[in-house]
Amino acid sequence: MVRKQPSEKQIEMLAAAFLAGEDKKPKEIATQLGINAVDVSRYLKEARDKRYLMVEARFLPGGIDHDMMEKVRQRVTRQELEDKLNSMPGRPGQAPRVSLRVLLCGDERDERKRMRKLGALAAPLVRTLLLRSTSCGLTWGGMLESVVAGMRDMHCSVPWKKKEHIEFIPLSGEPLGGEPSSFSSSNLARDLGLLANGDKYDAPSLAMVPAFVPDGFQKYEREGVWRLIELVKAYHDIFGPHDAGSAVARRVVRSVPKAMKLDMILTSVGSLGKPLGFGLGILFDNMNISYHVLKSLLAAEVGGVCIPRADLTRAQREQLKTVQTSWTGLRLEHLEACARLGERPLKGPPGVVVVSAGTNRATAVCELIKRGLVNHLIVDDVLAEELEKASR
Repeated sequence: MVRKQPSEKQIEMLAAAFLAGEDKKPKEIATQLGINAVDVSRYLKEARDKRYLMVEARFLPGGIDHDMMEKVRQRVTRQELEDKLNSMPGRPGQAPRVSLRVLLCGDERDERKRMRKLGALAAPLVRTLLLRSTSCGLTWGGMLESVVAGMRDMHCSVPWKKKEHIEFIPLSGEPLGGEPSSFSSSNLARDLGLLANGDKYDAPSLAMVPAFVPDGFQKYEREGVWRLIELVKAYHDIFGPHDAGSAVARRVVRSVPKAMKLDMILTSVGSLGKPLGFGLGILFDNMNISYHVLKSLLAAEVGGVCIPRADLTRAQREQLKTVQTSWTGLRLEHLEACARLGERPLKGPPGVVVVSAGTNRATAVCELIKRGLVNHLIVDDVLAEELEKASR
C-alpha cells in the first residue's frame, strides 16, 4: 500500500502549530515561515480543530508519525545549514546528528541584549527538551542566565512533570571573578530546579568549590585545597574523587558520579577571545600559564572543557594540561557520555544542548560538532551567518 504524501499546506499548518507551541506570536510565525498573518490564523484554527494544538498553545505531536514530524522540523529550521554542519570534513560518520534551530533576534548589536533576546526566544524550546530529561547538568554564564530568565517569564505551572522531578546538577564551581552571582552554575541549577519542580526542590550546590585550583600555589597548598573540595558532599556526588584513577579512589567509589549519568547538559559557547568565560579573573592571576597564551592553544572551549588545537607541539600540550588539571568542573568524558545518549533529535534524552549568540563563536561551535559533542544547537541569526561561512 502506497502511503499518501502530505501536502505542502498540511506541513505548513503543522509547522505553524509547532511554532505556536513554543510561544511564538502569529506575527513571528508568519515572519519565520515567510507567509502572511491571515494564513497563520487559519492554520492555527485548523490545528486546534484537529487537536494538534491545545488552546493554551502547546504543540501535541502524539498523532503525527516520525516522517511527518521530521518534515515539520525541517520547515521551521535552516535545513541546508544543518546539513552542512552534519557533513563537515573531519566529522566521523558515527557522530550523533546535530539538530539546529536558528532564532531571529533582529539587528540589536549589543551582545548582552542579544543574549537576553535569544534566551527569551529559546526558553520554550529548552523547556520542551527538559521535559524529555530526568537529570540536567548546567554550566554557567550570561547566556544560560538569560535562558533561565526566559523560562521564568513563561509562568508555567509547576511541577512541569507530574510523576517525577527533573534533577538539576551544577557542573562548575565559583569563578571568583567579577561576574554576577546569578551567572554561577549552582545558582542556575537552583533557580531552574525551583521553576521546574516547585519550591520544595533542593538542588545540589558547588558554592564552596572554586572553578580553578591555581597551579601557582605550592604543592602542599594545592593538596590542601583539593582535600577541602572533596569534603563538599555535592562535589563528591557529582564528580567523584579528584584522583579517580588511583587504586585508593577505585576502592572508595561505590557508585557512578552523577556527571557521568546526565541525560542532558545545558551549556553555551563563548567567544574564542574570552575562553573560560571569566577570563582575567582572580584565579588566572595565580596561574603559571598566561591567559593570552591559553587563547592561542584552544580550538574551542565549552563549559570549562578545553579542546586543544590539532597542531599543538608537545610543550604546548603540557601547558594546556596545567589548565585542564586545575579545572574542578565538567570534563570531556562527561560531555561525550551525554552526547551519546542524545542520538535521536526528536525522541529520547536530549543530550548536549548548546545555546549561543553573537560573533566570534562559529569556529568553536564547528569544532565541537566535528567531535560529536553537540546534539541540539540553538543560535541567533548572527551566529547562523558565521556558521554558514565557517562550514563551507
